[in-house]
Amino acid sequence: MILFFYKFGTFFSLKMSTSKNEKYKGKHFTWSKLMSHMLLEILVEEAFKGNKPSSTFKAESFVKVAIEISQKFNVQCEPKHVDNHLKTVKKKKGIITKLKNKSGFGWDGCLKMITVSKDIYDEEVNV
Repeated sequence: MILFFYKFGTFFSLKMSTSKNEKYKGKHFTWSKLMSHMLLEILVEEAFKGNKPSSTFKAESFVKVAIEISQKFNVQCEPKHVDNHLKTVKKKKGIITKLKNKSGFGWDGCLKMITVSKDIYDEEVNV
């Protein structure tokens, strides 16, 4: 079952398992663009505060993000959701960076998307 709700001008959804045979038992947290943006803003603040001593954040940073997301969007966000979503964001960033660095590929800052000519795209897809 998927629950939909509307808040702050955006639709949000929360997927809940209805069968014991489903892969995910319990709740599957879905991130909106606003939630992702808030997560990144808070983590930038946490990094400036020194709560990222190495390649990852301290657990308290994930707790803070989860609490703020839960309160602002009226959802039940947990620190594990924050950690998993950060991994997803990093993975997507890696893919985008890899594509941007390929010859013939570019980045449109206004549209926030990869740009490439049809010829180079076709060549890349056929490889």
